[in-house]
Amino acid sequence: MELQALRTEIQNIDSEILDLVARRAEVANEIGLVKERDGTPVRDKAREKKVIELLSKKARALGLPNTMAEDLAGTLISDSVRVQKSRKTKQLATKKAVVVGGAGRMGEWTCRFLSNRGADVVVWDPRGKLKGYSNIRSLRPAATDADIVVVASPLGACPSDLREVLDASPGGLVFDLCSVKSHLAAELRGAAYEGMLVCSVHPMFGPGAPSPEGRNVLICDCGSEQAVDLAYVMFSGAGAHVSMLSLERHDELMAYVLGLSHLCVLLFAETLGESGIGLSEFSRAQGPSFDRLVHMARELSNESRRVYHDIQALNPNTRDVISAMEKALKNLKGASLDSDPEKFRAIMDSGKKYLEVD
Repeated sequence: MELQALRTEIQNIDSEILDLVARRAEVANEIGLVKERDGTPVRDKAREKKVIELLSKKARALGLPNTMAEDLAGTLISDSVRVQKSRKTKQLATKKAVVVGGAGRMGEWTCRFLSNRGADVVVWDPRGKLKGYSNIRSLRPAATDADIVVVASPLGACPSDLREVLDASPGGLVFDLCSVKSHLAAELRGAAYEGMLVCSVHPMFGPGAPSPEGRNVLICDCGSEQAVDLAYVMFSGAGAHVSMLSLERHDELMAYVLGLSHLCVLLFAETLGESGIGLSEFSRAQGPSFDRLVHMARELSNESRRVYHDIQALNPNTRDVISAMEKALKNLKGASLDSDPEKFRAIMDSGKKYLEVD
């Protein structure tokens, strides 16, 4: 039994290693697209040497043999070269694209995503410029003539930027990337009613994701079936898991998927701060669950304060979520302080039942 438990742990570790290798290959593929786009050679001996040096240094710090690090580095490098040399389909070749808000982090991601797949991309952003791309001062005639216009502006700036795009009478596909849709709904539906190819998209990942492959992308129908079809082909063709939903249902779901998640992590960090105990002392006693929550809180603390505020403030469902949190916390408080364990057990059983896969 002891041997089997350890072998199971080895299997779990091996599975995690393969997951990481797959993630590395995905990033390598995007690097290959950038190199192909920019005319850069696939092989970079200086970079390959650096990879070997870094892995060897890490191996020494972990007490692992240097030969293992060198063999592993050689295998990973060979696989990256294989991936980067593989023939790639340019699904957006010959397409002209405008990325509004392209100087932002998600805007930059969008520029790379589109250009890597063959699109000729220009950027319009009154808040800054994006190096490596043509930055235009006026939306006309670029937005009017473009095949694709993506509004990747910050949540608060998106309504006015979207209005400027629509005022340019675009003939191609237009969509935003906002994580809240209510404040755009009237404009989006009005444009679709007038015959524009308008829909709304929400990639359920941040700018650190190398590509949409294997990740969720939500598409909201605003009244243009053709726009929805075009957006679906674009993201499903890039390997995304695409789901369709209404603008209202999107915001209802995001109030929990994003809003509740953020609030729970903030509550965790705020409660630790109120404890009066330093994080270094907690760290000496922490376990895996605490460590994961600290990691999540650190990540969130490095994000834009304005964006995370707007995700809460602009979503009309936030009040309902907070009310549900208050009710749940009241129930947890009562169950936690009750000497009879039945209430606490009932809450855990209820959670387990809800979390079971349908």
